[in-house]
This record gives sequence, C-alpha cells and structure tokens, in this order.
Amino acid sequence: MTNAESFGRNVAAYAAGRPTYPDALYDWVAAQAPARRVAWDVGCGSGQSTLKIADRFDRVHGTDISPDQIQAAARGANIQYAVAPAHETGLPAGVADAICVATALHWFDFDLFWPEVARVAAPGALFAAWAYHRIDVDEDVNAAVMGPVNAILEPYWAEGNRLSWRGYPASEIGMPFAAIKAPAFALELNWTPSQLIDFVRTWSAHVRARDDGKGDALAAVEAEAIERLGDAPRRVVMPLAMVAARVS
Repeated sequence: MTNAESFGRNVAAYAAGRPTYPDALYDWVAAQAPARRVAWDVGCGSGQSTLKIADRFDRVHGTDISPDQIQAAARGANIQYAVAPAHETGLPAGVADAICVATALHWFDFDLFWPEVARVAAPGALFAAWAYHRIDVDEDVNAAVMGPVNAILEPYWAEGNRLSWRGYPASEIGMPFAAIKAPAFALELNWTPSQLIDFVRTWSAHVRARDDGKGDALAAVEAEAIERLGDAPRRVVMPLAMVAARVS
C-alpha cells in the first residue's frame, strides 16, 4: 500500500483525530518569513495546518498526493489546493515566502523535493518542517494504551516514520540550505482516552496492522483501555521534531 492510499483511506479519521499544532509555531513561521504574500503547505493532508497558515499569509497553496485528502481539505478564501507530489507545486518560480511541511517530510523523495523548494522560494524564504515526535502521557495511560498499541504496531512502521523520530538529521535528509535554529514546540492537550485512541487510529502503521489482521487485537486493547481508565481528560504532551532553514 502506498502512503497516498493509506492516508486517503483514512480521511475521516485523519481530519477528526489529528490535533492542530500550537499557534506559537505558526506565529514563528510568519515572523521568520521575509514577507507574508504566499506560503506553500506541502503534504497538506486535510488542511489543518493550511488553515492556520492562511490566517497569517495572503495566499496559501496546499498540495497533497492524495485526491481524497484534497477533496476533504478545509476550505478558505485565500487557499488554493492541488493534487500533486511534493516535487510539483504548480507554482511559478520565486513566489513562496514560506514553505511548510507538517508531519509529511519523511515521505518525500528528497532528490526531487529540494530542487523544487529552491525553485519556488522567494529570496530569503523560510523552509520549516515539523512532525509529531513521541507521546508523553501518565504512566497508567501508557500502560493501558500506548504500551500495548506500540507492541502491536512496531513491525508496521515505515522507515519514513522512523526518520521523523530521529529528528530529521541533516545527514539523512540532504537539505541543501542553511539550517536555522527553531524554538522547541510541543502540543499540550487535555484528551480523553477515546481522543487519544482516535489519534492513534490515524497512524499509517495502524492502517497497515489492521490490513494484516491485527484489527481485533487493536480493538480489544482500545476497549479494555477505556474500561480501565474511564473517559476523563488526561494530560497528553507531544513534542515536535523540527527542521528549519533559510532558502537562498
């Protein structure tokens, strides 16, 4: 199964279960961009980040390889969507003041992607990519949900996921631009166990595991976890892995 097929099949769960990223992250992106005319949101999925970027830029161009994700993406007056791989924006050269990638960089073909970033970037444009890294929860939630789920999903993670967990090291992504230091950002959430489970269900490894006959085992873990924990909100913290650069 390709990544596009995986995420395309999971559109409704993805849109409902994926949390938005901190406003401070988008404020930082806007402040670092040389202007706020055009931003490109690459691998935009169902548009959670696209909407936030659109609040801070005059125009946003969102691209994703999944037609289902683009069809379901959140609309805005200053947002234009296109079904396209990461290395084909549909934008003219030199127009993007910011190029953003939210939890998708690890799926791209870097040999093709970086030249397209260089082509569409305006002088001094900001490149920023981030991804969910790990989940920090209370020990009882970890024991009931994350531990058992991760034990089932371990064989189903793609190498791309593992690349994001390593924090997108320069030696592995081959980024040709001058890296800049970004602040540490994290999602700080009050989620019920049901909400946490909804998020876990959006993972590509979860889709692969279900396709491989592990759906009943995952459902049993989820049902037992909710029975054990109840459904009161719990603290969930997700630090973001992030890489940023000045495109020149």
